[in-house]
Amino acid sequence: MNTLSFYGPAPEVSRSEEVLTAYRKFLDERNGPGFAARDVRMANEFNPARVAATTKVDAARFNRNYAAFKEKDVSEDELALLTFVKINAGEAYGVEMVGKAREALRQAPGVANEVERTLTDEERYHTRLLVGAAGHFEGLDVTGAWRPALPLRVLIGTLVRMPKVLFHPLLLASEIAGVHVFDWMLRRLRTLFPNEPAVRESMEQRLTEVLIDEVGHVTFNRVMTGALGRAVARPLAKLVSLSNQNLNKELVALGYGRAELGRIETFDFGSLPEEVRRRAFFA
Repeated sequence: MNTLSFYGPAPEVSRSEEVLTAYRKFLDERNGPGFAARDVRMANEFNPARVAATTKVDAARFNRNYAAFKEKDVSEDELALLTFVKINAGEAYGVEMVGKAREALRQAPGVANEVERTLTDEERYHTRLLVGAAGHFEGLDVTGAWRPALPLRVLIGTLVRMPKVLFHPLLLASEIAGVHVFDWMLRRLRTLFPNEPAVRESMEQRLTEVLIDEVGHVTFNRVMTGALGRAVARPLAKLVSLSNQNLNKELVALGYGRAELGRIETFDFGSLPEEVRRRAFFA
């Protein structure tokens, strides 16, 4: 049994509530009541005012590309920042749509529903964390999540309406694809911002925080999905990654190419950085 595989065996159904209760405790300790602990850490550790970049970014051009990436005369650092602040947009939009579709169910009692509500709040936190990196650069004021292009919104809207039996396998695939692209971005950052090491370190820390959360989201959907659903999630994750390539022009321009499609089939918990594996909740 490969206990490190995202697609491999998960805790038996008889143990699912036990695992989810342990995960809820982990979330309570990590986030604090009403996300108070996370807010304190964000204010202290991720305050962009603590690290001011010396590199100047054309704010008008950046905002145009934030709305719709079309221009080619951007530096690699500017391209990386654009990718960084938009990388979570598809998932954030998907969570918003899922939340609306499942509002009544999520309000029902039960540990699974409690956990699901917290995970939705974590996605909103991720948006704040990633978009906040723009604050390291003077004159950049990016607020709220970037709204994905129409084709991606249509795709997400279609997926949300899929039969219940496919819901968690699809969500599992999407979460694995998300972990994969965040991990790729974390590794890519090591070659970026050569003149701004403090900014790069801050961005790496932000991505690490997101990855720790996302591994837990994978665990939740693994527990909620049967063996067949986990097997189906592997090709679905590849399809989600392909959609990332087709719809996220910044990501592709930064180097997220077709080679990554092959890597996602063998991508697993053991592929992640040691800090993420040590601090995340995975079962």
